[in-house]
Amino acid sequence: MTKCKSNSTLINSNGNGLSENLFNPIVTRQELERFKEIARTDYGADLTDEQALEQATALVMFFETAIKSSLETKKRTNNNE
Repeated sequence: MTKCKSNSTLINSNGNGLSENLFNPIVTRQELERFKEIARTDYGADLTDEQALEQATALVMFFETAIKSSLETKKRTNNNE
């Protein structure tokens, strides 16, 4: 079992280095594989599961924060009108 900085857990690693099961409420296995594919094709970066999980989770959390902030700003602006 491997812990990532994001406190997500990859479990049941098989012999080829890929984890069969992924426990993360934010990023699914399918999304993780797609993220790794984008990193490889667009940026030439071959990410491990741990690296991809950490980066994808951080990216999702960043956008979640940005969207919440934007919505709060719009809400305040609308309340002041």
